[in-house]
Amino acid sequence: NSKANAEKRTMEGNVHTMQAEIDDVLAQAKSSEEKAKKAMVDAARLADELRAEQDHVIAEANAKRGLETQLTELEQRLADANELAVRGGRMAMAKLENRIRELEAELGGTQARSSENVKSFQKAERK
Repeated sequence: NSKANAEKRTMEGNVHTMQAEIDDVLAQAKSSEEKAKKAMVDAARLADELRAEQDHVIAEANAKRGLETQLTELEQRLADANELAVRGGRMAMAKLENRIRELEAELGGTQARSSENVKSFQKAERK
């Protein structure tokens, strides 16, 4: 009988030990589940942030391409405007040079007439 009681106590101790181990394993499983849930929430948040950043990068790349196109167009317009200005400047210079020649010729004629008039006046005074 005492041997049976000793075995019973041993068995009960083993049962209690097993129950404690089971409780410990269940607690660890619950903790692992909570950590897994947190990890999934973090992963979902990071995935959303990644998508948002990718969308932002795409939008910025599109904006950059648009600005590069605008820059190219503006550079071409500037080159065209400079070319027109140079051509227009040359034409204006040619016109002004022609006008200077005309005025110089007119001045020469006027000076010659003035000189003749002065000579005629001086001759007339001498007589």
